[in-house]
Amino acid sequence: MSSLINSLNAQYIDIDINMTQSANQQPFWLLSNNNGANPSNYLNISFYDERFLNKLTRIEYGIKTNLYKNFQNIQFEKLYFKIKNDKIFLRLGSNENLQNRNKKELSTGSLIESTNAKPIPKIIIGNSSYAKISLFKSIFYIKGVLAHGYLDRNNYKKAPLLHQKSISIKKHISANSSFTAGINHMAQWGGSSAIHGDQPSGYSEFLRVFFARPGSRNSIKQEQENSLGNHLGVWDFSFERKIKDKLLTFYYEHPFEDESGARWLLNELDGKYGLNITSFNSSLISDFTYEFIYTMDQSGSQGASDSTYGWDNYFNHYIYQSGWTYKNRMIGNPLFTVGKNPGRYSDGNYIINNRIKAHHIGLAGKIRDNVNFRILFTYSKNYGIYPDKNYYIANGVDYKFDDGLDQLSTLYEIKLNNLWENISITAAYAKDQGELLPKTDSFMMIINYKL
Repeated sequence: MSSLINSLNAQYIDIDINMTQSANQQPFWLLSNNNGANPSNYLNISFYDERFLNKLTRIEYGIKTNLYKNFQNIQFEKLYFKIKNDKIFLRLGSNENLQNRNKKELSTGSLIESTNAKPIPKIIIGNSSYAKISLFKSIFYIKGVLAHGYLDRNNYKKAPLLHQKSISIKKHISANSSFTAGINHMAQWGGSSAIHGDQPSGYSEFLRVFFARPGSRNSIKQEQENSLGNHLGVWDFSFERKIKDKLLTFYYEHPFEDESGARWLLNELDGKYGLNITSFNSSLISDFTYEFIYTMDQSGSQGASDSTYGWDNYFNHYIYQSGWTYKNRMIGNPLFTVGKNPGRYSDGNYIINNRIKAHHIGLAGKIRDNVNFRILFTYSKNYGIYPDKNYYIANGVDYKFDDGLDQLSTLYEIKLNNLWENISITAAYAKDQGELLPKTDSFMMIINYKL
């Protein structure tokens, strides 16, 4: 195998030179959904290759590096190896999230795993494509993945582990329409924190995490009463309908943090609602996306007790106090704000804003054959998190999110393809206005050369 890989020639090498107008903080849509890369000036080099081992099996591997500050700071954005056939794949390393079915260039991103953070190192196995099955005398298509990952140390003494599994089932309703339903389940487990100490991480604990069972005697008392680890995820539904030259996709993601959201849906209508329209014959506007994000319920405004459920507090956890983050970036949808507040969550970074009402519009198309454009427009009202609100009110301190903070973030991007000998140029302007993020705007230019 190694001799074969060494003999391969790259299918392509990408070189990006990113030049960004200096700013203390870059606007939201230059920072977000960029695989954790900082849009400040850097050189990006990507290498990718895919070859057949035999008639059925292929290998794929790639690397993507970002070089900052006069090449003194080098970061690996992607580094992975993959072997696959038409039915199954195995991937080792860090690469983009596989689960987001929405138009990633126009969407705000999946609630549970978007492209906002640097890709998490994983060992992942799954279906290469939907597999046909017969169930109750009907034909369905099924697809799933199982992964074991490694989160970063961040504020922990020892880095937590990641468990992931997902499954989706598709049903063709007619020749032009289909419905897909699925679940994506994640869990943080293991690791060690200064407050709660070492968390069990053996094989028996893995099985408890896999089946969302309570912890053993090796775990702390609260974990013995609840599911071991920090479990979270989404129910994921979509409906596709092709009408003439247009494909309409309606989708909904419903978040859960515990049984109240996963089993009984007590967090009611919380989630991300979306519509994407792709027009195959239109050039000026080829894609339109609208998304509405609402996460205000969270199973109730009162904290959980023996008789009530509440304060789902999406993406936060009492043991894993850095929240649902990797390298200080939100793993899921970037509209959920990462930050810190004095006296809260050990004074470290966590999700300080998970109660959101947001409207988002994305547009993409062509001005001419080699000129593409993209526009993103996002308005949100942000209400912080229930536990912080309760804490500050109880201590007689004003809570800045109490009346909701307005935020408007926009992006205008144009790309000129294949100008001179495989050179493309992307120019973007982004702006933030509102009360949640600093008021700022910035211009960015990327020069891409593809070998």
